[in-house]
Amino acid sequence: MIKTSTLTYIASSIALAITCNAAQAQAKTNTKDPVYRLDNITVTSHTEEKQDPLTMTQSVNAIDRATIESTSPTNIPNALKIIPNVDVKGGPSSGNQNITIRGLPQSHAYVVIDGIYQSNYASKRGSWYLNPNLVNHIQVTAGPSSGAAAGKISISTISALDLLKPDETFGAKVDLGYRSNNAQQDSGLTVFGKNGATDYLLSGYYLDKDPYEIGGGGTYYKTAARQKSGLFKLGHQVSDDQRLQFTLNLDDSHGHQVRNDIGYRDEQYTGASLVWEDSASDNQYLNLSASLYYNNVDSYGEEQGRSAQEVQDIKDTSVGFNVSNDSIFTIASMDTLLHYGVSGHFTDHDGRVYATDFDTGEIIEDTSAADEATTTSRKLAGWMNYQLPITESLELIPGIRYDQFYIESANAIDANGQPLLRDGRTEDRLSKSLNLNYYLTDDITLFASYAEALNAPQNGELFTSGRGFKPNPYLKSERADNKEIGIVWDTQDIFSGDDSLTTRINVFQNDIQDYIGTAYTDNENYPDGVKVNIGEVRLKGFEFVASYSLADWDVNFSYGQTRGTDRTTGWYLADIPSDKFNLTLNKSISDSLQLGTRATYALKNDKVPTQQVGENGVIEDIPAAGFDAWFTMDIYATYKPVSLDGLVASLSITNLFDKDYAYQKDFERDGSEKAANEYYEEGRSINVKVSYQF
Repeated sequence: MIKTSTLTYIASSIALAITCNAAQAQAKTNTKDPVYRLDNITVTSHTEEKQDPLTMTQSVNAIDRATIESTSPTNIPNALKIIPNVDVKGGPSSGNQNITIRGLPQSHAYVVIDGIYQSNYASKRGSWYLNPNLVNHIQVTAGPSSGAAAGKISISTISALDLLKPDETFGAKVDLGYRSNNAQQDSGLTVFGKNGATDYLLSGYYLDKDPYEIGGGGTYYKTAARQKSGLFKLGHQVSDDQRLQFTLNLDDSHGHQVRNDIGYRDEQYTGASLVWEDSASDNQYLNLSASLYYNNVDSYGEEQGRSAQEVQDIKDTSVGFNVSNDSIFTIASMDTLLHYGVSGHFTDHDGRVYATDFDTGEIIEDTSAADEATTTSRKLAGWMNYQLPITESLELIPGIRYDQFYIESANAIDANGQPLLRDGRTEDRLSKSLNLNYYLTDDITLFASYAEALNAPQNGELFTSGRGFKPNPYLKSERADNKEIGIVWDTQDIFSGDDSLTTRINVFQNDIQDYIGTAYTDNENYPDGVKVNIGEVRLKGFEFVASYSLADWDVNFSYGQTRGTDRTTGWYLADIPSDKFNLTLNKSISDSLQLGTRATYALKNDKVPTQQVGENGVIEDIPAAGFDAWFTMDIYATYKPVSLDGLVASLSITNLFDKDYAYQKDFERDGSEKAANEYYEEGRSINVKVSYQF
């Protein structure tokens, strides 16, 4: 049967420096009882939480609710930024921020919240409509996964089962928070309960913040915002094996336009999913997960000019489904596991772009067809992975995945006014994967993997100009081929009888054909460039993580490095993260008090492009967007008084030394460097959070 050993704080060792406090267990299997390991398919986030990140052959990072509560990130990207080879992009405004994974922007990743695929990434808008207080679990998979070249980000929100104690049937939770840097105030109320086999949760949050101050002083008005969030969940345990859950997620955010645009933007998000799970403990051929979902984003923005207001009213409406199953087959007295499934995602994109007279309000120009075309798209996928034990120590996992992408437009036109994609176009790929796990000893696992993926272009790259970006409806899908090798070493009793050490090394090389990059061929009309296919790029690097635990002490360390180049020109790619060291130290003073600190040291980022293709194909020099080395440190404490059950107080000081830094330099459209307060990161902030559950 299963050979099992307990690995202390695996999530911390993988995610590194995100201070996950709960221990997790790694299932090490022999040939008689396989455990599904792969994340290069599409499954719902609820199912993924049951899988231990360290058992997967790709680099997987996990963040739990306790970590988010203690570190108080301002948004989801800031909760992920300490993961090796992950950076935050998109400027200082939290509503516009996105992340890169191993040098690939978020538009190259598969993002799913409560089983709902988030396809509404646009060229100048962020795509995170979720308050961190509502998050229960985040999992990040790096490398080709679920039909995406960069990887996958899976998020699940809290439910009544996460908050109720074993003997409780009803509860409520009040949350209050404050950040000194930008006078941010947030408050929330959550009511949850259980009646027989049915559980429910209703939660609401409100956040209001002034512009934040960068290290050393200076503010930028566009970093102010307000946000209202709501979550409703209803679950029913049909039997011990079967569960049905409905989720409704609402968000209403008000912020400022980005870059040089002057104005505001309101975004309303509605996400709903219905998930059915059947583990069928009496049937080895059935372990089913099926979901239906709805996703709508309504974005309304006004950009103010001297004589006119330019309005962008954009709606993305998606529906989709996802069905996957695990079947165990016994062959020659050995159990093998087959995982297979299908998914579909259908999106209608409607946009209207027009200008109104500043004084009269009359429409003076409507450029919807050229700037924000109405489109219909679909993504279909099917996959199969087979986990096959070869010997007691060797395990082989071949897989295939088929992806198809289709898009058409009812009104898009080119620069000459000619219709585009009225009959649509289709792209597809049959992607292969092969994973090899070799259990060298009980403590050491070696692994190697090869995975392919088809990454379709986003609607915002194909059509949306965003008043500065030129649409390119002829973009082809990216085709990624990733090679990866690694080793996991888990051992106990090194220096004493109750310590443990976990280390992991991943080395990868991701070759991408038809990579989607940016060219600047019409600066007068489209100064933000146009997305184009680059012949081939190569991304390579590695991640090293280590976690040591002794009694009440936990030490976590990581280093991540990525290099990305255009293989035709030899130029560096634009979104490569800095090489970063991360260190966290946690100490449980008592059952009530925990103290911790985390530090990040980023090396000088000089692996950035200094040339680009300009108008008429002319090679032109550009300023290097790298940044000097920087160091930040946070300290935090969490207090749970024994005398008042349900009260949790968290205090943190982020950017303790008020360091002035940025991930990369940002420039005006004329090539001059922007003022630091427009794109540097937040300076020192004292953050207080109090929650009371009763």
